[in-house]
Amino acid sequence: MKRISLIAIALLLLLAACRKDERISRDEVLATLDVLEQKLEWLDYRVGQETWELYTTGRSDSLEFYRGLTNYVVSDPETFAVVRQGKPMVTDKEDVRRVELLESDLLLAQVEASLPVTRVRDSLVNIDIEFRADFDGQKRSQSYLYRLYRTDGDRFRRESAFRAYNSIGDTLAGGLEQLIRLRNQGAAKLSAANFFTLVFKHQGLDAPRYLSILNTLDSLSLQPYKDILNRAQEKLGYDRLEIWDLAFAYAEINRTGDYYFPADSQFAMISRSLKALGYDLDKLPIYFDLQPRSDKSQLAYAFPIKPPYDVRVLANVTDGYQSARTLMHEIGHALHMTHIAQDRALFVNSVSESWQEGMAQLVAALIDEPDWLIRYAGMSPETATAFLRARAEQEIIYLRTTIMRLIWEYEAYQNPNQDLNKLYWDLFERYMMLPRHDDLKPWASIIHYTTHPVYVHNYLFGDMITAQSLVSLQRMYGTLIDNPSVGSFLNQNYFRFGARYEWRDLLERGTGERLDPQYLARRLGIGSGVAASSSSGL
Repeated sequence: MKRISLIAIALLLLLAACRKDERISRDEVLATLDVLEQKLEWLDYRVGQETWELYTTGRSDSLEFYRGLTNYVVSDPETFAVVRQGKPMVTDKEDVRRVELLESDLLLAQVEASLPVTRVRDSLVNIDIEFRADFDGQKRSQSYLYRLYRTDGDRFRRESAFRAYNSIGDTLAGGLEQLIRLRNQGAAKLSAANFFTLVFKHQGLDAPRYLSILNTLDSLSLQPYKDILNRAQEKLGYDRLEIWDLAFAYAEINRTGDYYFPADSQFAMISRSLKALGYDLDKLPIYFDLQPRSDKSQLAYAFPIKPPYDVRVLANVTDGYQSARTLMHEIGHALHMTHIAQDRALFVNSVSESWQEGMAQLVAALIDEPDWLIRYAGMSPETATAFLRARAEQEIIYLRTTIMRLIWEYEAYQNPNQDLNKLYWDLFERYMMLPRHDDLKPWASIIHYTTHPVYVHNYLFGDMITAQSLVSLQRMYGTLIDNPSVGSFLNQNYFRFGARYEWRDLLERGTGERLDPQYLARRLGIGSGVAASSSSGL
């Protein structure tokens, strides 16, 4: 059956190539959509399987082949031309949505799957995967250095770990600069001003409104962040606070919180809490690989092998709150994927990244409810209150770090020929208000810029989706913990639709409002206490 499908696709692509100057019919457009959707479903499945093999065992025999085949299919200009030319002929609502999703994917693939881009990107990814910095006479992983520069009591070691962590930037910087220019060149061929503009247009996002949201969050968080810096400096007693000092100011309270999350208990406490919402992980088609091993990825992922029937979660569970919350986030992805109830594979596999992150963060946010920490982690009310207060401050730090990174990426694509290192440290001084270190290139070590360009904003939107949804859920149901109505709401109003509808419409369905950043500001304790009007929605 698969071989017949491949032959059919090849014939269809050949037909499109032979008739590119002729007018196509509506039936041919629909046939292209059907065959392309079938092909992508199969390729998604194969790529998912091979990626799982790579991340769990350290090797895959066929991943490169299937990724190459996927790139060949989605970057084919003739298929793209048929979809674009046939767009006005499609009137059925379901088919209109299919065209929207496929056109967006195919358009971006004309750039991201092109040979010049893939060559540079893949070479940088290989460097990132294999890189281990020299530290204390040993080769150390990025995760090890990240923990060290945030928690070690020796200030000199924290600085050394920070520098080692970012030393990969020296190796990646030139390639990333080239990659940004190549993406812009590809976007220009599609009549877009730059790659950032191309992505935003086909995500239905308005760049001026987006920048306005970032400015609003900057303004709201400015004074609370200054207060955080002052308290940290007073607590640590340093004349000049450095970036490697900021997280360390919370090391003591974080250690207190970490005590309640031993590695061998995290999955059990998460499973019990989700079962109380109606999600029995033992009865869902979610498969877990949670034990740390030398041959598996250091990162955590949810793998949609064949959702909703086969979803897998990879994590390295270690002691501490951050490990538990990361696991909860990835399980949130898996719950979403296993509860999509759509017949079309496209509506299962093409969910907006913002919505995916929103669903994962919404589930993960339950772990930050006081009742959850008291009931499942075993904290006292006083400990939970102190821990969550510190977490809120660290989230403000994270917000300003995110704004800085988002503005850097926006400005880099506007003018990739500027000094990108100077741009980074200028923005660092503005948003983080800490000393610059121009000898380092932290921007080049942010792997998302290489592997997932113009993606980081999805995490911010995911946090906004979460904050807005939590307020709505609390209004409707009161407590969120051990409340099966919360699980039912997520299934019926969010999860089951997949990509069938645009994500902002689903958010409005669930909360009664368009996306409003003021809910995130209120959750972080930096807002005015009153949500903005619906006219401010994105």
